[in-house]
Amino acid sequence: MPTSLLKRRASLTTPSRSADDHSNDASKTHTERIDREKALERNIDNVVFGDVMFKSWYPSWYPKEIIGEKALNGDGKGIVVQTLYVCNRCFAYAKVVEDWVRHCRVCEQGVPGRKVYVHGAGEDGDGVWSVWEVDGEVETLFCQKLSLFAKLFLDNKSVFFDVAGFNYFLLVHTSPTTHHQQIVGFFSKEKLSWDNNNLACILVFPPWQRKGLGSILMGVSYEISRREEILGGPEKPISDLGKKGYKRYWGAEIARWLLETKETDLKRGKGLVSVEQISRETWILGEDCLTVLRDMGIVEAAGRGKGTVERVKVDKAKVREWVEQQKLGLERVVDTNGFVEGYGYKKVADDEVGG
Repeated sequence: MPTSLLKRRASLTTPSRSADDHSNDASKTHTERIDREKALERNIDNVVFGDVMFKSWYPSWYPKEIIGEKALNGDGKGIVVQTLYVCNRCFAYAKVVEDWVRHCRVCEQGVPGRKVYVHGAGEDGDGVWSVWEVDGEVETLFCQKLSLFAKLFLDNKSVFFDVAGFNYFLLVHTSPTTHHQQIVGFFSKEKLSWDNNNLACILVFPPWQRKGLGSILMGVSYEISRREEILGGPEKPISDLGKKGYKRYWGAEIARWLLETKETDLKRGKGLVSVEQISRETWILGEDCLTVLRDMGIVEAAGRGKGTVERVKVDKAKVREWVEQQKLGLERVVDTNGFVEGYGYKKVADDEVGG
């Protein structure tokens, strides 16, 4: 039975609601808010990661050997671990510093997976930043530990152990002097997403935030989508911090295209362009394009074109002004030449090639 019909039947058979019903709803909402606040109550205070220490933001459900059985079952309250020590190579963890030091002295974990992208590569093909793809089914333990660590800074993601259905894309910094490699963030991506999500969760670790590194991960995820010929976006809901990052990324991508295309030139195309075309050219979902265009305040609704295609009138002067106000650069975030040759493109089946 079609969903729309189910909805109509439901509306016809739903009894009218009394004041008590609304009172119960308010009570339920209050209870849900309390439950959410409890769910977001931190259980680990400080994190030592390599040679840096910083605060956690949210709880993470490490094994009972770390946080205790009560906390793991949801019965604990507040901070149960003052300092968690995490290996900055393999994400192994300990709450006793001596155990952590012993591990770090012998840990030889290199960056797992394969390098698929180099950012700002020089003539020798090397670069300070790179992205590595890791299969959750192959590097299961590594990805589980990474996910537990990431949960300390993510409020709405909960995949810790069922990692086989995901690929993880690690953002790695390589020191130009010591050549030491440090993982500073990542995004995960479902191998098969029914919603065409190009990203499940994204995180740049706190010490490396506010450096524009999130845009590299976002740019890589969208370039992979383009190569796979799948129009998608990040899994919803997005955290508040994630929304800020995505709106800046989307805004810069859309602004660059609007300023470059001749169709927004008043003399030629009368400044009119469809949201569908913006989406097609930038590989950003139409709904995300609309959200950003409204926030930018640089377009006016221009009715619909053929069929139901929504159009907007663009003022290029306002676009430039908005870019300056936001202090955005219009250069492309990701260099397509930085990818491993042929990476991500759809493979043509052998029988299609052979006819």
